[in-house]
Amino acid sequence: MSCAKKDTDCVQKLAERIRVGASESEAEQVLDQCGFTHSFDQRTGMIYALERGDKGGLVKQDWSAKIKLDVGRKVTSVNVEKVFTGP
Repeated sequence: MSCAKKDTDCVQKLAERIRVGASESEAEQVLDQCGFTHSFDQRTGMIYALERGDKGGLVKQDWSAKIKLDVGRKVTSVNVEKVFTGP
């Protein structure tokens, strides 16, 4: 299996890998393993993450993830979607 295929599988199955109830550090560890750049917004209690797709071409397919945490910094929801960015 090529690295590209493995990375795509990791990204597409991110919501399965980050379970509701997981800690912030567990979620961030999975994001790191899947190649996401991420940050935590304390005001909203949300981890925002982005995984960049192919660099070639005018339009790029990237992946966006939003992970909501409760006051105890445990995952309450995971939303992953394809996003397309241009020049």
